[in-house]
Amino acid sequence: MSEAEMVDKRSSQEAVVSKIRDGDSVLIGGWGDVRKPMSLVKAIARAEIKNLTVYSYAAMDLDLLVGTDSVKQAFFGFVACDGGAPIRAGNINRARCDATVDIREMDEYMFACQFKAAAERIPFYPVRGGIGSDVLTVNPQIKTIVDPYGDETLVAVPACSPDHVLIHVNEADQLGNAKIAGDSFFDGVFAKAGKHVVVSCERVVPVGHIHDADILGIYVDQVVESKDAARPGSCYPDYDFDAEACLAYSRASTDPAEFANYIDREMV
Repeated sequence: MSEAEMVDKRSSQEAVVSKIRDGDSVLIGGWGDVRKPMSLVKAIARAEIKNLTVYSYAAMDLDLLVGTDSVKQAFFGFVACDGGAPIRAGNINRARCDATVDIREMDEYMFACQFKAAAERIPFYPVRGGIGSDVLTVNPQIKTIVDPYGDETLVAVPACSPDHVLIHVNEADQLGNAKIAGDSFFDGVFAKAGKHVVVSCERVVPVGHIHDADILGIYVDQVVESKDAARPGSCYPDYDFDAEACLAYSRASTDPAEFANYIDREMV
């Protein structure tokens, strides 16, 4: 079979966003500002989709969606904006203080385990983290169990299968096979957990070019070629953080009026 006769999952940002509805759940791959699908995040914000539940090892991605009133509920393992300078996520800080977004914070591993459970098709994932902490207080949906082979109390993190998973990679082919040059973090697990998985990539490469794929095409529904799509964050080794742009975003996010001006300038 020739490449032209194969399944072709290549798509556009507009086609991806058209599938996301008000009230959907969206899991964003990457880590902090590393390899975030920012072009897709901005496209969601431009589409004025509302009441989203967003899951992320968060940074500018979640902060931007909160700032554009797109988010009803946010689950994250941390909020950590990078870029080589002291940077704050001003919109998330305000939303937390004003209680305008339902915020649920977990530890980093517990956050991943809800998707590990979904990927492995089990109802929950047992972990020790969270016992004796306020993690269980701010996440009342998470219950504890007793080890059936002993007497230890464990946290039972419920499985989560988001409506949409958005991941940015270095390379992908038209079948959806994807290669990540740096740390893949939990993106391979995320892809297996989602109902609809989108991979944006710096470049589409011919079928057969990718060996030892970090994400297999069987888990991917759409591929969007989008060069520089993680900026102003980083996508090793293609580009590093744009420290000046990250700092400009941080300053804008701390004031609602300035953030509105930033959106008008940068979101066109």
